[in-house]
Parts: sequence; C-alpha cells; structure tokens
Amino acid sequence: MIFQRITAFFLALALMAGPLFAATDFSDLIEKKGPRAKEVVTRPTVTRISTLQGLPVSAVQYEFLLDHPRLAMVLARICDPSLDLYRIEPRPEGSIHVHDPAGLEGDVDLVSAVQGRRLYFVSGHFTFLKMKVNGHMVVANEYAEHPGKTGHTVDATSTSYIKLNSAFVGIFAKMMAFLFPKKVDERIGRFTNAVRSVAFAVHEDPEGAYKRLASTGEVSPGELKDFGAMFLKK
Repeated sequence: MIFQRITAFFLALALMAGPLFAATDFSDLIEKKGPRAKEVVTRPTVTRISTLQGLPVSAVQYEFLLDHPRLAMVLARICDPSLDLYRIEPRPEGSIHVHDPAGLEGDVDLVSAVQGRRLYFVSGHFTFLKMKVNGHMVVANEYAEHPGKTGHTVDATSTSYIKLNSAFVGIFAKMMAFLFPKKVDERIGRFTNAVRSVAFAVHEDPEGAYKRLASTGEVSPGELKDFGAMFLKK
C-alpha cells in the first residue's frame, strides 16, 4: 500500500480497535525489535485492516512493487496526482523514510520478507491539533496468487497496528473517533485506489507505464531496467 497502506505508513490511522495478535506469527518481529514491538501488536491504540482483491498481477510482480517502494510510489503519483507531495526516501542502512506534508513522518524497516508476506516496523510521529505525537506501527502485508481465465491475480490484506506513545492517547483516541473517521477513511481509500491503479497500469499498458516512469526523471536507469524485465513482454 502500497500500498499499503505501507500504506502506509501512520497514514493508515483508523478506527477499528482490538488486537489481532493471534492471527499472525510475529516471532521474527519480536526477535529483531524487542518488547516494544510486541506491545504494538498486543496492545495497539488503533488497528486497521484493508484488503485488495483481484489485482491483475502475479505474486512475483506484486512482490517487485513491494520491494521497489520508490519506483512504486512514483507510479502511484502518476496514477493519482493528489499524492504528489508524498515522498519516500530509501536510506543507506536499508530503511525507508516516509514524509507526508499532512503531518505524518517516519522510518520504515522491513523486518521480514517471505513468499506471501511482508512485515514492516515503523517509528515516527504525526501532528494532531498542532501537537506532535510519537508512536510505532507494525504492518503485516499478506497476499496470495490465484489462477484465472485471463491470467493470475493477487488478493492482498494489510493489517496495521498503531501504538501511540503519549499521555494524550486516551483523549486523542476519543477525539479522533469523533472528529476524523470520514477524513481518515477517505485518505485510506485514496491510497487503496492508487495501489489498484498501479496494478492495472502495469497490466494493461506496461509500455506506457515504463515511458511515463522514464519521463519523470525520478527513477534510476537500473530501476527502469528491472521494471522492463519484470513487466515488458520479451
């Protein structure tokens, strides 16, 4: 979310409460990130689940987009210009810095990557009523490929667990639930639609997607070569 809702990214603030710790194996997360990560998934402030069904790409192609976040974000901005100010910056140590001018900013670490699953740990902050609130988020992106009459498709589910580190949490959660459900859902919906648009763009017109990526000047020659090898017909 890209997706997701990376999407994602403190961006997936939402209003579905209740931990889902038992549904996913987080042993690798806890081993690498310690007790603070366990608390995020066992005692989240808010939890959000988003799904995408019938993406017209194979699992390998979906993984390519997940594993090339900057390229995927450039393509998402092409598909949805409202994302123009959203920035993703890969760091030398392997993390990804995410900046959203709406007041969300953080560093994303890929904790584990296996077939059918990506697990991310996010540290950062967002601004609410002119107050900077720090916190952590865990995003579990699980996906599966399904054969179809016209080719393979992918169904994906992203679960985001958000833990706020602030004495203001209790009041904040109530105010958020009262003031911002529509705003948050609209923002999540926009990112979900962008992910779907990217999948259809690389499926329906991969040559056009390649040319548009090249014209931005934001994608390196190496990334373009990898994109062509993955999506352009041999």
